[in-house]
Amino acid sequence: MSQENIELSRRVFAELARANELDEVERTDAALEEFFDPDVEWVPVPQGLLAGSTYQGYEGIRRFWADFVSAWDEYLMEPQEFLDAGDQVVVIVRVRGRMHKLEINEVWSVLNTFRDGRIVRVQGFTSRDGALEAAGLRE
Repeated sequence: MSQENIELSRRVFAELARANELDEVERTDAALEEFFDPDVEWVPVPQGLLAGSTYQGYEGIRRFWADFVSAWDEYLMEPQEFLDAGDQVVVIVRVRGRMHKLEINEVWSVLNTFRDGRIVRVQGFTSRDGALEAAGLRE
């Protein structure tokens, strides 16, 4: 199942890459059932604007993306690597963005957890090693 999980993670990032405006987020609603479990949990990066929040289910994903997109003047997430971790996939992501006077160009990571061919948990990290450590791929 690991290769299937990696491929699904690639497809999710391709779909979300198109969600750079709020109306594009609405367009992604059609893809939610294909990629995510109905009870999916989305955990934003702990040091970000949305830290402390957890988003549940399809409505949670819609709220997360609306909150995230509205915070940025512009942003781009480019997946760099997809790494197999059994029922999890680590995605190393280059994040570029601008909000107000703050600009970032950093490498972050995301840990996708799978069950029955769908993502049940998404957790973001503001470092490359965050998801690797959480997946047990680095000590």
